[in-house]
Amino acid sequence: MSATLELDAQRRSALAKLAHRRKLPLQSVLERAVDEFIDRAEDEYLLESSARAARQTGLREADAVEIVRSWRRKQRAKKRA
Repeated sequence: MSATLELDAQRRSALAKLAHRRKLPLQSVLERAVDEFIDRAEDEYLLESSARAARQTGLREADAVEIVRSWRRKQRAKKRA
């Protein structure tokens, strides 16, 4: 799927400078930024849901978070393979 993303001049300029400094194509920088945003949003959801699950199961929250993150890493690795 392909979609057009419109950015204001200030954001586009900042991303272009970043791409130039890192010697990367602008498209790669944009894709990485979107991927990181998605990962962060998923992590926030994960934290909320794992905290809820930890309270319900009696697990420590940190343990529940690590279990779910480990599972998600395995799922991502399967998708990339």
